[in-house]
Amino acid sequence: MLRLTLVALLLAPLTACTDTGTFTDGGPDTGQLDTGPIDLGPPADAYVNPCGSGAAPVITGTVYAPNGTDPVAGATVGVAISLPALPASVQCERCTASGRFATQTFTDADGTFRLERIPGGDISLVLQKGYFRRVLDLKVDCAAPNIAIDKAQGTLPGKSAQYGPRDIVPRIAVVTGVWDNLEKVLDKLGVADKTVFNGKDLGTGPGSLQALLQNAALLRTYHLVFINCGTQFENLVTSDSPARNAIREYVRQGGRLFVTDLSYDFIEQVFPEYIDFEGSDGTGATIPEDHNAAEVGTKDLTINAEVTDTQLRDWLALPEINALGADKHVELVGFKTGWTVAKKGDDTLGVKVWVQGPARWIGGSGTRPLTMSYDFLDKDRQGCGRVLFSSYHAFGNAPVLLAQERILEYLMLEMGNCISIK
Repeated sequence: MLRLTLVALLLAPLTACTDTGTFTDGGPDTGQLDTGPIDLGPPADAYVNPCGSGAAPVITGTVYAPNGTDPVAGATVGVAISLPALPASVQCERCTASGRFATQTFTDADGTFRLERIPGGDISLVLQKGYFRRVLDLKVDCAAPNIAIDKAQGTLPGKSAQYGPRDIVPRIAVVTGVWDNLEKVLDKLGVADKTVFNGKDLGTGPGSLQALLQNAALLRTYHLVFINCGTQFENLVTSDSPARNAIREYVRQGGRLFVTDLSYDFIEQVFPEYIDFEGSDGTGATIPEDHNAAEVGTKDLTINAEVTDTQLRDWLALPEINALGADKHVELVGFKTGWTVAKKGDDTLGVKVWVQGPARWIGGSGTRPLTMSYDFLDKDRQGCGRVLFSSYHAFGNAPVLLAQERILEYLMLEMGNCISIK
């Protein structure tokens, strides 16, 4: 696809997101557009040690995924001033909210944190990654000012109110496919709350993909939507249709959409301007390519891929994750005949490449992006929702996750971060 100037698109009559949310964690830069704010509490010269001349209180620990095993990188840890409720439907969650924490920090790649400048007395400690939030009620005691959070306390919930009434998880929709099992990765991540829609079989019942995509109000009640490779419904978005409009509006209003491989038309037909896929050369940037045109990858391919994001690479290298090879690359497997090949993302629209590697397709070979994401930009270049695409699969059948499934696990949590803007 030929990428054309996007001035016309950016000036198109789309209204900006009007409800700027305050629920998501204001987490660190995901590499999308910019970093979010961080509440460090009062300036250093204004902070009053509640323990007087004694040692100031410090909280340390590690944040874990809902499975209680995998550390979470880039999670927010803070002493709450306010605890906003989970929105009933998607909304713009921009990294502009402040005043939510008396003091705040983020976890390192290994999930560890050290929180300082803590007020005295009873506090509510928030552990949050995207839409997953755990709240701990603690008491700061100057007789023992160093508070260590253990693994049980540091584990994020896999369902709402799992450990306490203020623990929250997002509403998640998973669409099944013939070739992918993202729901099994969610299971291994420890996420219990999710709704599964049937994308494998044609149908219009309440549990079908068609029912989800053609009901814009229902779609917007899910904060995260995962569409597995190989559904039977891509034709729903190959023309101007209620489903196509519902998906674009869902993301525009703040939804998060994760699509793999052969289901790429749920992205290409709806957001053609962001990623240039193989096929349909000469098609303008704002015009969708022909249906299935990018399904040209060759089979029996194992790709030694480069992880381009530093924090993701550091996380994959952790001993408990053990997904990075000695050459700092990851092995990607399971490519079938006709897998989806992307050319590139539009840098001017903030498309981020997470993973890339040497690919082969009908008529060519070369380095290609294999995992990408972007934040939706309205006419004022304000971020709102987020879209992620991966060319490779999650099988979820082995006791231990494959390297590529580890990447998808990481991104499942990452996709809920607030949207940063420049």
